[in-house]
Amino acid sequence: MNTISYHFKLADGRTYTFVVDIDRSGAVSATTQESLPFWTKLSYQKCSDCPLTSDNHPHCPAAVDIQGVVETFSDILSIDRVDMTVETAQRSYQKNCDMQDAIRSLLGLILATSRCPSLSRLKPLAHYHLPFATMEETIHRVVGTYLLKQRLLCLENRGQPDWQLDGLTEMYQELEAVNAQLMLRLREASRKDANLNAIYIFVALTSVVNLGIDNMLERTNAIVSDGF
Repeated sequence: MNTISYHFKLADGRTYTFVVDIDRSGAVSATTQESLPFWTKLSYQKCSDCPLTSDNHPHCPAAVDIQGVVETFSDILSIDRVDMTVETAQRSYQKNCDMQDAIRSLLGLILATSRCPSLSRLKPLAHYHLPFATMEETIHRVVGTYLLKQRLLCLENRGQPDWQLDGLTEMYQELEAVNAQLMLRLREASRKDANLNAIYIFVALTSVVNLGIDNMLERTNAIVSDGF
């Protein structure tokens, strides 16, 4: 299995570990559908463009995947501190940070590898997961991965490459709507704000990208213009 482990050590001594199989075919947790909370139902706060139907998918794949994390940290404040260790097959990362930053990083990995038709478009990034990435690092990785795909399309004669990044902008518009609906779901599952703030950061990121990828890329101009 291609797994990434997130180890949480809270200030009060509590410890939690979440292991995410990037190539899993089912949900992160072993929770049965009979015991899933109502906010995971596909019909509850369903995304307007969701192609899934309740007949075949009674529960939202993304909601089911994050349900274990959300319920574990439902009573945690976003400003609570945590010692984090993230282990991949190649290396380990350690950071002392607030809970919203830690949860955001974990949820980002889970959602990108979920069976959600929209969020799963980010799965290529999960294979080169960077925990606690900044906005600039995320933009660099997203645009770089998208352009790599366009180059492969060109080499394999599989359609017209999108060098203008129009498809990337459309994707982030879709992701913004999905993340907003997820935040509405989490309001029903969280007694305190760590989960909500973690998702809110996703919404903020996708909103910023929608303002203009070219403007975002200007921030990296001084870095990339000095090489290659």
